Amino acid sequence: MVAIGAVVMVASLFRGITEDGHVQVEFLDSASKTINEQDGRQITMLVVDIEGAVLSPGVYELPNGSRVKDALIAAGGFSEMADRSFCEKNLNLAQELQDGQKIYIPFVTNTPTDAGYAEANDRVLMVNLNTATVSELDTLWGVGPARAESIVKNRPYTSVEEAVSKGGISKQILEKNREKLVVY
Repeated sequence: MVAIGAVVMVASLFRGITEDGHVQVEFLDSASKTINEQDGRQITMLVVDIEGAVLSPGVYELPNGSRVKDALIAAGGFSEMADRSFCEKNLNLAQELQDGQKIYIPFVTNTPTDAGYAEANDRVLMVNLNTATVSELDTLWGVGPARAESIVKNRPYTSVEEAVSKGGISKQILEKNREKLVVY
């Protein structure tokens, strides 16, 4: 029995050596890698960071030419807390990835979950400057229908402060509403 076990162990150790599956890896720099495969073609690998409301956030290596949807698939897809409405409106799943790119999938944080009248709720409802309707923007201090239209016209915003620089709102309105305003 011991002899048969030793023969099986030695055979399994040397079994991989007889197959010609040679792969050579050549590092070009710290971020991108080129892999030379058997058929001689080269694939440049991209490193992307996907965070937020995905099942497995983290840093992933994907082949050159990958799209945002490929990074999303690598991260396990949207979690149940993902703001799918925002992603449908603002995330281009067909966009080609760049090496070192960060993708953030926002959580549903400004969707009211309490039943009843909004006036009866003592919590602050967040207003996303990039996705809010004119009527939602009209609920902010100092914002009427005309200013709400101006905010919508100047979208998208990368920060709340950018709404001031683009002329959507004044500094005073920003300061009065700062705890209610968000952008993703």
